[in-house]
Amino acid sequence: MKRSKRWLLAALLLGTALGSVSGTAHAATTNPQGFISDLKSPVTSVANQYKLYPSVMMSQAALESAWGTSLLTTQANNYFGVKGSYKGQSVAMATTEYDANGQLYHTTANFRKYPNAKASMTDNATLLRGGTSYNPKIYSGTWRENAKTYASAANALTGVYATAPTYGSSLISIIKTYSLDTLLDGSAPDVATPAPKVYSKAKYYGTSGNQTATLSKDYASVRLYNHVKDTRANITKTAWSKVKATKGKKVYLDMRAVRTATKSGNKTTWYRIRFEKSKSATRYWVYASAISFPQVTYTDGKATVKVNTKAGGSTYNHVYNSPYLAQEQTAVKKLTAKSYTADNEAVKTQDGVKTTWYRIKVGKDKTWIAGMVAQPQYAQVFYTAASGKKTLSSKFNKYNVYNHVTTTHFNQQTLKWPKGSKKGTKVTVNLCGFKASNKSTWYRIRFSGSKTNYWVDARALS
Repeated sequence: MKRSKRWLLAALLLGTALGSVSGTAHAATTNPQGFISDLKSPVTSVANQYKLYPSVMMSQAALESAWGTSLLTTQANNYFGVKGSYKGQSVAMATTEYDANGQLYHTTANFRKYPNAKASMTDNATLLRGGTSYNPKIYSGTWRENAKTYASAANALTGVYATAPTYGSSLISIIKTYSLDTLLDGSAPDVATPAPKVYSKAKYYGTSGNQTATLSKDYASVRLYNHVKDTRANITKTAWSKVKATKGKKVYLDMRAVRTATKSGNKTTWYRIRFEKSKSATRYWVYASAISFPQVTYTDGKATVKVNTKAGGSTYNHVYNSPYLAQEQTAVKKLTAKSYTADNEAVKTQDGVKTTWYRIKVGKDKTWIAGMVAQPQYAQVFYTAASGKKTLSSKFNKYNVYNHVTTTHFNQQTLKWPKGSKKGTKVTVNLCGFKASNKSTWYRIRFSGSKTNYWVDARALS
């Protein structure tokens, strides 16, 4: 509703029904007492909540809606002639308004359609308390803390809510005629404006490309929303039946959000999905349990990676199509170094196909790159069968034991010599390896009573 709001057809209908806008006689077709009785509960509830005069709100509703008989009220629960739409709902109505010169003219406009009377009352109260974008306090004269009487509040609407010079006096006449001040205002407590609802916070993460997943077996246990749940007002739900959902159905994802609950501080993950590849398709927010992602296994380690810059593609901040979703960072062709150091390996299994990804360091930043364009450079080892017994040499503790021959696997780990190891301790040899890069010999050994294998340089044994 704007400040330039004129008297609408509803007000004219009311004038016709009453004989005069400010008169006290009423046509038999109206039922003021029934109107007041029906609206007493929503009017007092909303007016008290927003620290307004219930009598003024009731008289406004009566005046604007012709005691509930206007087409706008009967068809759209719109008691105040508010134009526009309410949660996407509106009705087109003929209206008569005053122009800038005070002359009447006829036109057709869209008016808000409400689900019930209380929604209309609340919308009006929100306007009176919140004002307009250019003047939030334009209706402050109606606030109970500023208006000492209902008459003062009613007169404060003249010239700002409606331009008709008799608007305030018309409201006062209705209030006096039906003793609305005694009926409604006497029980209205002088309460403070309720604190606004505090919504949960969400941090959003963008994505690149058409990343996909499928609906999980538990998808139906949660809901589809137009925004992350509880992060703003007027969030709506969509039934799964409307999107023809089934377990395993492919979805396209373009955003991830981590929501922090207001009261508990608990964090939950949400995804924005659509059911068609086209990015103009309708998008929905859904809790993470509804989505089934490809399996990704991460391994810490170290390897030197050589990148084929002619292969094309990009690097990402996460593994592509992983639960984190991925956003493009750098084109592979822009990587200029001969090799990079990787500190994490990810093996992703999607539709039965395994792919490997590596997290490499480019300058000061880390980024993920597909294994098909980044090959780890491992040392070549020739393995031969071996068996028999050997003993630890006098210099055995100068060498480390490992889970693999060094620089041959990503998850290279330095192990500890078993407790009690000393010169002359017997070990069983079960495999031999020759490392071509430095022409060194390695043995895989096992200690008595243990099932753990260790790789060690041959110089640690005798």
